[in-house]
Amino acid sequence: MTNHHHRYCALLLVTVSSVLIMLYYTSVHVIPGDHLPWKPPESRIYMHTNRSSIEVEEADNQLGSNVSTSGGLTNSSVEKPKERETSPLQKFHYYARQIPEESVAEKKFLADQAAVQSVPTEAPGWVYNKTGADLFRKRLVGDSRFANGNFLVTQQTVNKSGLMTHSENHDNITVPEKVFNGFPKESPFKNKHFNTCSVVGNGGILKGSGCGKEIDASEFVFRFNMAPMGDKYSRDIVNKTNLITINPSMIDYRYTKGKGKGIDVKSLTHDLSAYRDSYLWIWALLSQSNARSAFKVQEALQGASARNQVNVIFPYPLVTGAIISFWKKHISAQRPSSGLLLASLATQMCEEVRLYGFWPFHADRNNRRLTQHYYGNALPTKVHKIPLELRQLQILHNNGIVRLTTHPCQ
Repeated sequence: MTNHHHRYCALLLVTVSSVLIMLYYTSVHVIPGDHLPWKPPESRIYMHTNRSSIEVEEADNQLGSNVSTSGGLTNSSVEKPKERETSPLQKFHYYARQIPEESVAEKKFLADQAAVQSVPTEAPGWVYNKTGADLFRKRLVGDSRFANGNFLVTQQTVNKSGLMTHSENHDNITVPEKVFNGFPKESPFKNKHFNTCSVVGNGGILKGSGCGKEIDASEFVFRFNMAPMGDKYSRDIVNKTNLITINPSMIDYRYTKGKGKGIDVKSLTHDLSAYRDSYLWIWALLSQSNARSAFKVQEALQGASARNQVNVIFPYPLVTGAIISFWKKHISAQRPSSGLLLASLATQMCEEVRLYGFWPFHADRNNRRLTQHYYGNALPTKVHKIPLELRQLQILHNNGIVRLTTHPCQ
């Protein structure tokens, strides 16, 4: 009887412990919809003015269990879904396949509505912290060779024999002579420092935000991935653009005529005309294939008429690699998003960096239903962990290093 009693007690103890562990992980560590960890950030950036670096301490950087949760949340204040709009990119199969059906979009909204309740608000009364921002810049890109705007590929920083990517394989990329001649002789941002810059993400939270005037007031405006412009969006995003990015994948599915064929220059220059005399920033040096796509665009645009001439620029791989390495220490993701990378690079050429449209959820703090982008809907990629990136941006905001706007502008 005694042995049987002991075995029964041991079995009961194991069962109770297992249940408690499961309850803990499903209630604390999982974001409904994205299956990502989210707890109120205990992390802080401690500024030590007598030291040459910023300590970023992340208290809970481990991923929790990959447990799905039910999206059965109801709320009387939920905004009713509006009639579904057609995305400007729906005609492209690569993009269209990421657009969710209404039932999926509804589940994503309900799940994110629950997740947003755990997202802390940013500290009010933002004040720029120059000491902290300068320390962050040095920590981000410590190599003095790339300071003062010298973070681009130029004819001075590369030779024709090759250019090393910042991928794990460190592939050597041969630079064709025509491409080399298209590199700027020196960085157009050399020794330029802007007082205020706006980095405009494509998040659906921008729609109806009324942030256009604030964005327009900045000296320099960054935008992403050939995002649609025009009067339809002007109140929320305005049209001012100084730098627009394009990803190599977009080059392939949107502007390549066909397999093994060249660039559709007419379509590309037509779309670029919306950004006027902006720089075209291409994330070219992630891999050999990305470089090939980027070089094709540069060569094609060099052959276009003078009135369509576009200044194509590439970030120097050592600089991009340093920033990727920095963020990989603080974010458990395959790689940082291009949004986080460009926001980081903006600190190298701008005094005050203001961020708009950086919000990964399909619901805002007031239960308003959002789309993934201000111009259309899609499902987020699994490559990036944007909610974790938002947490880091909130930390930077709370310490006066960048200003993050996640609410309507006044």
